[in-house]
Amino acid sequence: MKYVIVGNSAAAVGCINGIRKVDKEGEITVITYEKEGCYSKPMIADILVDLPEEKLIYKDKKFFEQKNVRVLLGTKVIKIDPEKREVVLDTGIAENYDKLLISTGAKPFVPPIKGSEKEGVFTFTELSKAKAAKEYITKNGVKDVVVIGSGFIGLEVAYFLRKKGINVYVIELLNKVLGKALDNRGSEIVEKIMRDIGINFFFEDTIEEILGNEKVESVKLKSGKIINAEMVIVAIGVRPNTELAQTAEIKVNRGIDTNLFMETSIPDIYAAGDCVENIDITDNTKKNLPLFPLAFEQGLVAGLNMAGKKMKYLGGLPLNSLKFLEEVPVLNAGIVEPPDSTYEVLVNDRFEKRGYYRKAIIKDNRLVGFVAIGEVDRVGILTGIIRQKLDVSTFKEKLIDIDFGLVHLPKNWREARIQQDKTGYNDWRPEE
Repeated sequence: MKYVIVGNSAAAVGCINGIRKVDKEGEITVITYEKEGCYSKPMIADILVDLPEEKLIYKDKKFFEQKNVRVLLGTKVIKIDPEKREVVLDTGIAENYDKLLISTGAKPFVPPIKGSEKEGVFTFTELSKAKAAKEYITKNGVKDVVVIGSGFIGLEVAYFLRKKGINVYVIELLNKVLGKALDNRGSEIVEKIMRDIGINFFFEDTIEEILGNEKVESVKLKSGKIINAEMVIVAIGVRPNTELAQTAEIKVNRGIDTNLFMETSIPDIYAAGDCVENIDITDNTKKNLPLFPLAFEQGLVAGLNMAGKKMKYLGGLPLNSLKFLEEVPVLNAGIVEPPDSTYEVLVNDRFEKRGYYRKAIIKDNRLVGFVAIGEVDRVGILTGIIRQKLDVSTFKEKLIDIDFGLVHLPKNWREARIQQDKTGYNDWRPEE
């Protein structure tokens, strides 16, 4: 059996582990256009504060050697030919496959902005781009940076730049930070934390033009305001990278459409990670959930199925954290704002006096989402309750207490449903 994996991040690593759980001998080839190896994408902003590059490594050469995996770095797959069962590389060489995984990730969304071709405009979703941005800051003595977008990437970049002593101006089209991830109160808390360290925000505004000769010198906002800055970072969000899948006429919606076995619409071609859409367990709808842990799980399930072990993907839970706010951790999962009056909302807001904020969203006596700020101990139990779809009617008031724990759950559930993880893939997870 010959397996080919396009991409080299969490989904690829999950897939390799899944395949090797079943097939110890088959040939595995990983192909990626990136040259940096297998690194942790959620950590790339950390290089701005001089985190050693080796700390970003997710899986080193030893992992691929032990799994007997051939890796082609700096090589782009430009086409899939399902009839010939081969992928065509940018070198002109074709690689044949028996089973193929597409894990091409996501691409940064860059809107058309006049002047965006100037030197000093960067995105921040790949290590090579992050390294180039850092080098540009040093080489050009950058003192002021405009960040477009206040999502997770934008806020993390803004935070680390400010820690470096750089003046940061965040431009956001919505009226709050983390507009799609946090509720209003959560956004208000995070914004205050960021303002307190000196980050500037401009809401309900956008960049009309990037000004300067060859290099960025300032930006003009739609409101007419001019901000002097030597650098612009576009962090509006990402879109599933489906270009390769489309060369094989694979069905694509808002991402590559996959079934619960992570199969695409073409036989023997699977897909996993940020490029796909699959089930969100909070509302049972298919959507793109670009999250590192979910990419690994999808890749693991894909690998098991590619190697002949039938395993269904159990769906993903949207789960986010602002890991860089070490003193005030922020976690959220599932639905954070009720879409209509059929949802019940419980709030425990003690942030001003005791430094924590908890919120739970309940639908039909099932927990479907929460926000936890300041105190996040044992919130893993909450994610377990969401995954298990437990009836919380007898203890729902306890969900927003910071001392909520297993002891508050009905005794017959503790061991049978929580302590035994029936929602994951423990029997098939790698030992390491």
